[in-house]
Amino acid sequence: MRIFKTPGPIKYINCLLTAAMYFPGLEGVVVKETKICHIDLENSKIYYRGYDLEELAQYSTFEEVAYLLWFGKLPAGAELERFKAELMMYRKPPEHVDEAVKIAPKNAEPIDVLRTAVSAMALGEDLSDRSPEAELVRGLKITAAMPYIVASFDRLRRGSQPLHPGEAKSHAEYFLWALRGERPGEREVRALDVMLIIYAEHSMNNSAFTAVTVASTLSDMYAAITAAIASLKGPLHGGANVDAAKMLEEIGDAKRVESWVDQQLSRGRRIPGFGHRLYKKGPDPRLRVLRKLARDLASEKGDFKWVELAERLEEYVTAHLSQKGIYPNTDLYAAVIFKYLG
Repeated sequence: MRIFKTPGPIKYINCLLTAAMYFPGLEGVVVKETKICHIDLENSKIYYRGYDLEELAQYSTFEEVAYLLWFGKLPAGAELERFKAELMMYRKPPEHVDEAVKIAPKNAEPIDVLRTAVSAMALGEDLSDRSPEAELVRGLKITAAMPYIVASFDRLRRGSQPLHPGEAKSHAEYFLWALRGERPGEREVRALDVMLIIYAEHSMNNSAFTAVTVASTLSDMYAAITAAIASLKGPLHGGANVDAAKMLEEIGDAKRVESWVDQQLSRGRRIPGFGHRLYKKGPDPRLRVLRKLARDLASEKGDFKWVELAERLEEYVTAHLSQKGIYPNTDLYAAVIFKYLG
């Protein structure tokens, strides 16, 4: 064994180790084998448990897709009704979680309130049972309670009281109803339902990786999802659609797209709603669903301002940046859809 007495070779070895361990975005790193999601880049397709995402978005509901992701199959009639009943049972979180939402500062970020509320759900619960069955129930509780938590905080910061519309028939309807205080229209409910399906799964993204990391220590579901939400907040992950929405408001009119984009590019700034680590050969495959959904909502509202702005952005930015592997991602049209949904 040779012992180096000079720093030179050691520095060189350290450089080699650093280079060997650096994988941007974990590209090429095998984290875990999964049957949950497959992203087919060659054919621009995404599959949940072997089902084409576009077909699920067209023919299924969020509840059916959640069941598929968790249990590996689409539910039969009785299984679906039982699953929906369980979601309804857990929509209202424990009282101490409700109180945590009520005392949160009104200027807090909603995602920070959500993260805190999910963490608080662990308080007072016996977490000694870490079996897959027990953790699945905790996942069900978290999923069911999220709409109430987010909607309640938004109503509180706007001076209204939280609402628990127990008669809502679906996850999407419950959220819009609890948020607005009135029953939403069928097309709006379906639009949010599709958005929930689109966002339900995307392989080993940053927040999924974070959750897996925490869960690998044999921590509990609440801890894993709290960490995942913290990861989701970042502007390079879930926070990106907030930036896309702010961009739409800043531009304001499709006629201003060219000048606004030119100005951003001349300053070396990125364009929100564009670029993705995976999709460098073409647009995000989910856009095929989102474009149509945005158009349908615009027709429903009789207001084409936001969708036309996004379409012009897609056309102009793609013409300028596609040669660099930069194409529109889900955030562009998600921002449009969420604006139409209020």
